[in-house]
Amino acid sequence: MSFGFSLKLPVASSTNAMALVAAISVSVFAPATGYAQTPSTSQTSAAALQPTFKDSTIALANGIVGRAVSFISANPRTAEDMIQHREMPPVTLHAKLFLPRREGRVPAVIIAPGSGGVSPSMVAHANALTESGFAVMLIDPFGGRGIRDTIAAQDQLSWAASSYDVLAALRALQQESDIDGARIGAMGYSRGGLAVLDATLTPLVESTLGSGKALRAALVGWPYCGRQFLEPRTTPTAVRFVLADMDNWVGTAHCQAYFNAMKPRNPAVSMRLFRNADHGFGYQTPVREIPNAIKALNAPIVYLDERGVYLDPWSDQPLPGADDRTFDSPFQPFISRGVRAGTRDNQAAEFTADFLAFFDRELNR
Repeated sequence: MSFGFSLKLPVASSTNAMALVAAISVSVFAPATGYAQTPSTSQTSAAALQPTFKDSTIALANGIVGRAVSFISANPRTAEDMIQHREMPPVTLHAKLFLPRREGRVPAVIIAPGSGGVSPSMVAHANALTESGFAVMLIDPFGGRGIRDTIAAQDQLSWAASSYDVLAALRALQQESDIDGARIGAMGYSRGGLAVLDATLTPLVESTLGSGKALRAALVGWPYCGRQFLEPRTTPTAVRFVLADMDNWVGTAHCQAYFNAMKPRNPAVSMRLFRNADHGFGYQTPVREIPNAIKALNAPIVYLDERGVYLDPWSDQPLPGADDRTFDSPFQPFISRGVRAGTRDNQAAEFTADFLAFFDRELNR
């Protein structure tokens, strides 16, 4: 099933899009080997001429150049593995760290890409954040694992592994001498949105990092919310949902339900629903139809208990040892194809203004 989305190429049809193109010195990254979809010979030849994200030099529009950093993450099969401290295969991931022109130890924001990986839109968001005085750690969750993307096959990477990536990036940032470790936030989109959201949950944070190490703030853009902790505890992190009212890829109702479950436990949880907005509205890319994209909008929410154990949606009974693939067969009746994604009018600019205001409020106090 494919519930994540991230367009890779800017469309230079407007002033904003042209600015986005100018935001990067290397706008297209060669995919890593080992992905499920086989490219054509011409695509393979073109990719061979392009640097990978790891080897690319990325300069923002404001002239700030990203410093290459690596950090150790892991490949947990489930949240249960994380919470129970089971053995998890390690993996080295790569990122670019952009430091603002600001004296002293600075606040920072981790950016977690969606299913398409790092894109020019994310580099443009990094530019906006560094202009506002934040450091940015833009992570590549796929290259170190030999994955191109997860758009057509989400099961290449577990949901738990994606959330572990954000927590591992947080741990790495807290060790950087230029970063104020008490003022770190994260922002993710679609699959990356779920990863960031999971990285605010107390059982996962404390099992991975220990107490007192949580993110200060987390902004989740159009995330997949079909997988939820039954009793979500996210304090002390300020969490902001940014949703699209016409999202026909991941929907909005599940995320609204998750917001309402979190809010009584954490007053610092907020939500904004963009009107007349589709999945990916925060990227400067025009709305388009994607007929082959898989979705499961009407599928039941799958819950996890405090131990990270999945609960059967039909009986509410715990399923110890169950993983993401446990639900492939029972969810088949809910699977369909065809989604719409992209931005309208000034939605991308409004999204940028929203996340800048949120991080200024939460990380500069």
